[in-house]
Amino acid sequence: MQRMTLGLAALLIAFTSVLAWTQESGTSSTPKKGTEKPSAAADEEKAAGRLPNNYGKLGLSEKQKTSVYAAQTKYATEISALIKQVEDLRAKRDAEVEAVLTAEQKVKLQELQGETAKRTAAKKAAAKAPAETDAPKK
Repeated sequence: MQRMTLGLAALLIAFTSVLAWTQESGTSSTPKKGTEKPSAAADEEKAAGRLPNNYGKLGLSEKQKTSVYAAQTKYATEISALIKQVEDLRAKRDAEVEAVLTAEQKVKLQELQGETAKRTAAKKAAAKAPAETDAPKK
């Protein structure tokens, strides 16, 4: 069971990385001013997807780009299905783990999770606020 869980975790990490890799790109798909393509070509590019990070800097031919987009499209549905499967397994696991707890433990767990959420929100808010202590004093 533990081996299967570790395998699924590794699979999730790999698929998440691939999904992020296919969704992010170091190049912009928005044409710069003065270099707009005809609308049909622009629509075709939008439908094709985005190149992985740094691929736009390699000088790929249109044929290579088309092949990359085809590979992304080919695996996107399968990757999404596997991610959904992992999410479902996690939910099932979490429900089974929580079923072990007593009613008192469940209440205490909810309190602890609430405290953790508050601390996390406070840290995020503090990170967004400009640090006054870092400002040079005159």
